[in-house]
Amino acid sequence: MRAWQRDVDLRLRSWAALGRLHERVRAAGAVLTDRRDRVADAARRHARRVVAWIRRPSVLGAGSAAAVMAGTILAPGLAARVWDHPYFAVSEIVVSPTAHVRAGVLLGSAGLRPGVSLWRVDPAALATHLEAHPWVRRASVRREFPRRLVVRVVERTPAAILMLDRLYHLDQSGVAFAPLGDREPLTLPLVTGVEAAILAGEGPYARHAIRRAVKLLELMGAAGLPFRVSEVHIDRGQGITVFPVAPALALKFGWSQFPEKLVRLGEVLEAFAGRDGQIQEIDLTLRSQAVIRLRKSGGRERQARV
Repeated sequence: MRAWQRDVDLRLRSWAALGRLHERVRAAGAVLTDRRDRVADAARRHARRVVAWIRRPSVLGAGSAAAVMAGTILAPGLAARVWDHPYFAVSEIVVSPTAHVRAGVLLGSAGLRPGVSLWRVDPAALATHLEAHPWVRRASVRREFPRRLVVRVVERTPAAILMLDRLYHLDQSGVAFAPLGDREPLTLPLVTGVEAAILAGEGPYARHAIRRAVKLLELMGAAGLPFRVSEVHIDRGQGITVFPVAPALALKFGWSQFPEKLVRLGEVLEAFAGRDGQIQEIDLTLRSQAVIRLRKSGGRERQARV
């Protein structure tokens, strides 16, 4: 056989082999496609069974069991189908009553809205985000399957106003948390005297002094004293001095033993009932007595001890 005939014969056999290989690959592809479709159909049927199982009252009463089922047992793709199923779209968000923070604004800042999948809400992360708001002291978030979200917010309670570069709310623990609005009334006592310390970087002293001032205000409120406080002034050397709105006098408390000093103050006010306008200052810094300075009469300052 001539060389060119052998070459043609070899090429024909090679093309035939290549054609057979192509047919085999195409057949294998058809088998894989059919298998993939069967797996997808089975996954969809299983997802429907899982959703039906989760809808059962006994399961919905134990959200953790549903979470384990959808988050650990299911394959990732199947879990995503369950998580994003319309049955779990949030349709109700319950927020505890708030006085200073509008619930809609608070939830909007967190990007929380009806329609999001309840599975996609991270309660811990959402609570942390809510607590970043100046007026929020604590927050907790709870999912109630299938479509309910419960948000509980504990707001800060203003106890006084701190005077710095501007006016700030102070809560009951002595934390300055939010500036006063331009139109907010000044109905709480002013805390003054720590501006220089804060500007000088003496944060620990300023925080301690503010906490002591707020604590004294709390104790005075519990003691039921018959006046409203206008200002609480802090002095590094003399301690805390309180100025009531009326009568116009100064109450020196120092830094400590506030409960005992409030008892002595009550005794002084009782002794001067109806004559408290004569008092200019009550010094309670001594351990066991109160020094009363009366207003000048005839050019002389009078003093008494109780």
